[in-house]
Amino acid sequence: MKRRIIFVDDEINLLDGLRRMLRKKKDEWDMVFVESGKEALEKMEDINFNILVTDFKMPGMDGIELMQRVKEKYPDIRRIILTGQSKSEIFNKAKEAAHAYIPKPCNSNELISIIEKEK
Repeated sequence: MKRRIIFVDDEINLLDGLRRMLRKKKDEWDMVFVESGKEALEKMEDINFNILVTDFKMPGMDGIELMQRVKEKYPDIRRIILTGQSKSEIFNKAKEAAHAYIPKPCNSNELISIIEKEK
């Protein structure tokens, strides 16, 4: 079964970079890229995702709020935070809602490895 992964970041350039970086996984993963937590929640109404990868700092709904909402409504989705913030800075806020942490910038091998560890 293909993994269904939704990537959320308000920076379109970062989403484009992720799309290019992960192109080699397109036969194994169904990937959706969105620019806001609101848009992610709308997509989740229609698509059953296995994994959420979200930025921490976004205008409106930040990554922590998005993960908390997803945890409540879709508890089986694995939640990963992708951020340029230091681990200690977000750990206390994210530890209840996130399964994994990926620092920005990251290379494709790191990202793929962390995503593939998530069941």
